[in-house]
Parts: sequence; C-alpha cells; structure tokens
Amino acid sequence: MVIAHGNDCGNGLYPGNTILYLQKMVALGVDGIEADLWLTADGHLVLLHDPDLEDSADGSGYVENMTLAQLRELNVAYHWSPDGENYPYREHPLKIITIEEALESVGNTLMILELKSAKYSAAEALSEVIQSTGKQDQVIVSSFHHGVVRAFRRLSPNVATGAVSWEAALLYFAQLIRAESLLAPHYQTMQLPMFHLGLDVVTAGTLRAAHKLNLHISVWTVNSRADLQHYIDLGVDGIVTDRPDILMAMLSNRESGVTPKLLSQNS
Repeated sequence: MVIAHGNDCGNGLYPGNTILYLQKMVALGVDGIEADLWLTADGHLVLLHDPDLEDSADGSGYVENMTLAQLRELNVAYHWSPDGENYPYREHPLKIITIEEALESVGNTLMILELKSAKYSAAEALSEVIQSTGKQDQVIVSSFHHGVVRAFRRLSPNVATGAVSWEAALLYFAQLIRAESLLAPHYQTMQLPMFHLGLDVVTAGTLRAAHKLNLHISVWTVNSRADLQHYIDLGVDGIVTDRPDILMAMLSNRESGVTPKLLSQNS
C-alpha cells in the first residue's frame, strides 16, 4: 500500500492535513492517506499535526484551547514552504478542516487517523463520526495514547486500530524467540518507524510474525529512494511517505509488478 503522509512543514507535495492535500492525494491514486486529529475546545475533531499553531499557521496558541470558529480564521499553511524561501500559501490560504470534511473529501480512499489528543472525549467524538458516516471499513485509528486507543476499541470494535507502542514492542521481542503465537492482539495493524531506540524494528522476522497473526505492517516515514527500495524488497504491507509520487513510480517500474496488499481486519 502506498500511504501518503500528512506533512505540515514542506517535506511533501502539498501542505498536509488540508483539503488540498487530501484531494491531491486522492487524484494521485494513493491507497491510503495519513492524517492527524486534535479535539477543539468546543468538541470538534480537526486536522493538524502539532498541538500548537506556531509552526504551521499565522496564529499562536494550542488547538485544544481554541474553538473551531477561532481556528477557521487562520491560514494553517502559512509557514509551509517547499524550499524554505517561498511560501505559496500565504497568498492562497488554506483553512483548518474537520474530520467530517476530510472523510467526505477522500471518498472511498482509506484514511489512517492518528488521534493526537489524550482525552477520552476525543475517542468518543471520533467513534461517533465514523459510525454516523458509515466509514467503519475505510479507516484505521491509531494513537500514542493507550488509554485513548483502548477507549476507542471499546466504543467501535468494528473499526481497525493500530498497535500502541508497548503492543508493538511486545510483538517485536516475542518474534525474536518465535513466541508470537502466544499473543492475542487487539489490533489489526502496526505502523512502525524505520528505527526505534537504534533498533531496526521492521525486519523479515517482524513481518513473518505479524503475518502469522494476520496483522498488517506499514513503515514510516520513508522518503529516500534507497529506503523505499529496501522496504519494497522486504515486502512490507504499506509504506508511509511524504513522496507517494516517487513510490508509485518505483512500484510501477518494477519488472515483477508489485501489487499493493489489502488490509485484512481480524475478527
């Protein structure tokens, strides 16, 4: 799977977490789109990478301390630059969008949604949106906050979730002694970094163990051609990248014709 990464700082093709980015990635034909979610002061889930506004918008303060109306007044692509010198969206501002607007804009394209908020109410809000929009089979929900993920799994058991850090670590160490069969994962996917604490965590052994448990593994964030080629050859299920155009070109040029694998959710 080719998964577009929502970068807000200029590493990608367009400002991440914006309606323009989502529309362009759908038009490009990616298999999935990664986005980041925060809960506003008045209970709306909005797309933005960082908790504060200074690095992306022409404003200041924390997203969770502001209302949706206040956030709508800002240009969330104000600081986005492809080269550190030009800022094309200062003349063409982009507004913050809600999760409802995001899901509507991507159609049937898979979204990988990272809940940045540590609040239980964020899990409640996301569960309500997904269930009410009928997008249960078109999203994967992840978070670094185990309590949030646990709450979401309880509220929406029919929606795929990603492993939290300790769950991923448990599988990694279990596969070292081929003890992965002892695990009973409550997640369906693992979004793993290329390295963690100096360890190469996405290995043939990790893939073997994950696939034995019917788990889907994606690696993030992979941008260089050498790294992209490495993970293509390794056979990961998905690659998260700021440059999906390059990855798609590499896949299409492979003589063997790599076909992106589809997510298979555990029952």
